[in-house]
Amino acid sequence: MRPRHPRRIATLVAPFLVAAALAGCSSATSARDAEHATEARHTVAEIARHLYRGPTDTIEDYARWADEQLDGRASPQLIGYTTYPDATHQDPFGALQLRVTIERYDGADPYVACFESRFDYWGVTTENHARWDDDTAVARPIDCPADAHPIDPPVDTRPVLVVPDGTEDVVVDVLTHASAQASADDILTEVKKRMPQPTGDREVAFDPSVAIADQQIGFAMGNADHCLLAVRRPTGEVEVLHVPRVLLQPGELGCSADTALRPVDQLRAPH
Repeated sequence: MRPRHPRRIATLVAPFLVAAALAGCSSATSARDAEHATEARHTVAEIARHLYRGPTDTIEDYARWADEQLDGRASPQLIGYTTYPDATHQDPFGALQLRVTIERYDGADPYVACFESRFDYWGVTTENHARWDDDTAVARPIDCPADAHPIDPPVDTRPVLVVPDGTEDVVVDVLTHASAQASADDILTEVKKRMPQPTGDREVAFDPSVAIADQQIGFAMGNADHCLLAVRRPTGEVEVLHVPRVLLQPGELGCSADTALRPVDQLRAPH
């Protein structure tokens, strides 16, 4: 027995087949996009977690470090940074924006996504410190600006304060041969006259300081991270002091000539 209205049946079935095929394609595309989104976010999160080079209070430093890390790579790209001028202590003081491009191999347009990561004094930050390893907390998706393009971070023009190589030998020699009548200014003048000049890019020597008390001469130059401390004892012996960094911090003894004059038992690590 022949089916009734075969053409009508075929006409009714065809749209359903096309719709099912389109739904299958859409589902596959969505799945691939989800994979690309996860990959892109992880890429940005890993970069953000490994940008830290040292304590800083400016997002421009993180922008420069990102530029160095991304140099020569087509993706990700640094497309912007934001400063939070009202940030308080321990708050994020800025954010970086990165764009990720993932090429597709089916002829479709590349997958593109943008993310933002926030930074504070110690590196990338999240609202909950326990989520530092969570990509979704480290790299937050944002809309890619229509005019997004790779940017060059600002050139760092800040001076780099250093204790020039060879300064220690000069200080020891000056203190050793200083006369009993020499003033603090006399000693400073001699040290500065003989001190080697810094050679690195933007390097500037720290200002040294000298203090004289109880027939001792104390010398200091630097900060908590790079501190040269020396003292000439009443006997004429000159010592270069190695003081624990924790004692050289602001609010503690500090890297000062007065610190060099303190009794040795006050310059030991606290326990």
